[in-house]
Amino acid sequence: MTTPRRPQPVHHSPAPQLPESLSALASAFALLGRRWNGLIIAAVAKGPADFAQVRERVPGISDRMLARRLRELTTAGLVTGTGQPGASPCTHYTLSSHGAASLIPLAALTVWAQDHVTAMGTPSSGLPERGARSRPDFVVSELDLADEATAAAVHRIGHRAYAVEADLIGFDGIPALRESLEEMQAQPLRWLGAKTDGGEIVAFIAWQHLPADGGIDIARVCVDPAWFRHGVASRLLEHLLAAPAPGGYVLVSTGADNSPAIALYERHGFSRVGTTEPAPNLRMAQFRLTRQNTESVA
Repeated sequence: MTTPRRPQPVHHSPAPQLPESLSALASAFALLGRRWNGLIIAAVAKGPADFAQVRERVPGISDRMLARRLRELTTAGLVTGTGQPGASPCTHYTLSSHGAASLIPLAALTVWAQDHVTAMGTPSSGLPERGARSRPDFVVSELDLADEATAAAVHRIGHRAYAVEADLIGFDGIPALRESLEEMQAQPLRWLGAKTDGGEIVAFIAWQHLPADGGIDIARVCVDPAWFRHGVASRLLEHLLAAPAPGGYVLVSTGADNSPAIALYERHGFSRVGTTEPAPNLRMAQFRLTRQNTESVA
């Protein structure tokens, strides 16, 4: 007769603890990487929308899935739902400040995916092929801030863009956030804007010549958060850098923690030349681009 063996206790090893930074990254991927969430955030970024309008901006999603994802994003604090009274009450969805800040890493991830994931032939779960991607046709031209409508649009875009950057770098003292329309118009800058085919200004670069040595200083690069993923900042930089200039170099700076902006400048040939701390808790990275074969402007 065989004596039954007593079951041995099962000892479970404690789950490994991730470092704080990796834990935060895992949480971000769990939320933003869930199917449809990134597309819904991009859809709501285009402007306030009710349920039906969000559904139109995200082709292929079912009503049930959209409702579930909107609840999830609202609970996470990325999307805000505001009830609109009337004969047919409905909820209008907008991005919170946290939701708007998520557009920067989503834009950087989109650029990376387009340049690397599809290029390597990795299954993309619906990402378009590189040749099939559509890029909006922006018109780039000088902006006249003496025109009140133009100035108001630029002021609005700058405020939105800097609010996102302030959240990203953890510094809310960016001077442009408190700048009035009149103060902005008085800045000794030249303004280059990107417009849609319909004439809507969606981004701008503000710059000035450096009279001491003839270089160019880019003071502002701002894109409306709803247009972060369309390559408009690159288009503006390409236009400015291709223009003849009296000096062969260009300067620009950005928050040292603003990795999407840093990647943008490095992609266009800028080299990091230093880091400063102009205010407590604010680190700024300086970049310089030396251009060849530039011509003088008459």
